[in-house]
Order: sequence, then C-alpha cells, then structure tokens
Amino acid sequence: MTTRLKFIPFVAALVLLVAVGCAKAPQEAIDAAKAELDKATQAQADVWAGSEYQAAKQAMDAAQAEIDAQSQKWIKNYDKATELVNTAKAESTKAADAAVANKEQTRKDAEAAIADADAALQTAQASLKAAPRTKDSKADLELFDNDLKALATTLDDAKAAQGSGDYKKALEQASSAKDKAASINQQLEAAKAKRAGARPVRK
Repeated sequence: MTTRLKFIPFVAALVLLVAVGCAKAPQEAIDAAKAELDKATQAQADVWAGSEYQAAKQAMDAAQAEIDAQSQKWIKNYDKATELVNTAKAESTKAADAAVANKEQTRKDAEAAIADADAALQTAQASLKAAPRTKDSKADLELFDNDLKALATTLDDAKAAQGSGDYKKALEQASSAKDKAASINQQLEAAKAKRAGARPVRK
C-alpha cells in the first residue's frame, strides 16, 4: 500500500510533463491574427497607415519567432506566444482602421484643395486679363500667362489623380497649384497698386 502511494505522485508528475511537452501552438489565434493583417494589407495600410502597419508586422514577426522557438523545445509553453499573437491581431486591426480613416481624410482634403486651387487659378486668370499691357509689362504678363497655363495642366492632373484614387498625389498637386496661382495673383495685384500709385494726381 505504501509503495503504491509513493508511486502516485510520480505518475502524476509524468502525466503533467507529457501534457506540457505536448502543448500545441495557438493555431486559432494565429489564424485570426493573420486574417486581420491581411485586412490591413488589403486596406493599403502600408500606404495610408505606415507606422501602424509596421507595428502590426513586427508584432506578427515576434509572435512567429516565439512560436518557432517553442516548437523546438521538448517542454513547450505557448503562453507568451499567445500573448504576442493577440497583440499582433490588435495591432493589425488598428492598422486597418487607421488606413481606412486616413485614406478618407486625404480624399476630403484633396477634394477641398482642388476646389481652392480652381478658385485661385480663376482669380489669377481674371487679374491677368485685367492687367494693362504696356511695353514694359508685356514680357512679364506673357510669363504669367504661361505659368497659369502650366498650373491649369497641373490642376487637371490633380483631378485625374483624385478620380483614380491617388489622393496623396491629388492633394500635393492641387495644393501646389493653389499656392502658385495665389502668388501670381498677389504679384499682379501689387503691380496694379504700384501703377495706381504712380499716376499723377489731377488738380
């Protein structure tokens, strides 16, 4: 009887050791995390949420490294791996959500920039049309005219980029066109004010 009682703890320890040694990787959690990372990739998180996407990939790499390390051990423990996989899933979800939000915000910003650029270009064109052409101003006005034509082309490119979903390019081009058109208009207005100030006062 005594021998049997002494044998029981040994058997229990052996069973526990075998159970621990046969521990399996958290495959269901791994699959869920990979699915979330795939969603982030499909949402172009590398373009629209670069830092969040990198954090998600690094978390997934860390989880995979821990899983691989445990798989090489005789006594396996996937607790840390499970924690890392869950972190990777959360980071991937965050990246996907950020990508969707950032893309939509950039679309709105580009749309507004295009409208502003359109208005700035029309204002500059009107100022150029109203500017008196003299012998001294002719060359400058021709340069402004060429610049505005080039800006109109840039704005058309921005509209095309917006239509194709390249919102970053659309925003960049529209913002550039707006600033340059506004600058030309300011120069035309300054020249206009200078001419007005130079006119002799009638008595």
